[in-house]
Amino acid sequence: MRKTQHGFSLTELMVALAIIGILLGIATPSYRQFSGNSRTVATTNSLVGALAVALSCNTTDWSNGWIVFTDASVAGTVDGTDKIVQAWPAPGGKSKVSLIYPNTAFGWLQYTARGMTNLAGQATFTAYVQGCKGNNQSQVVVTVMGSPQTTKIACP
Repeated sequence: MRKTQHGFSLTELMVALAIIGILLGIATPSYRQFSGNSRTVATTNSLVGALAVALSCNTTDWSNGWIVFTDASVAGTVDGTDKIVQAWPAPGGKSKVSLIYPNTAFGWLQYTARGMTNLAGQATFTAYVQGCKGNNQSQVVVTVMGSPQTTKIACP
């Protein structure tokens, strides 16, 4: 009569654990890059969504979040006559959002009733997660016509 073997030997178990360890070591950096890229896309989508419903956006540091509000009196300032339409919190993680505009004192973007902006040129927003690699930085360009266009560019 033959004995049948049940289970794994210690050698088989050690080989399986070694293979799992190698696979985890390969997958972890890719997962970090993937999750960073996902945060960049989410931040960009949030920003473009804000621009889509915007009457006026105002902030000095876009990485801290942004707001959309009606701007009835003092341009670019929320005061007693304005109504906040929506506020977006900071994107979180190591996300960075910035506004590049020819006039650096401009920290806000305003839309007219016709959907055009108050810009003399174009405003360019960038969004990325610190440590990103490749073409995983998002760039949102808003022209005088008010239409945001999103592209992927090289990380800083």
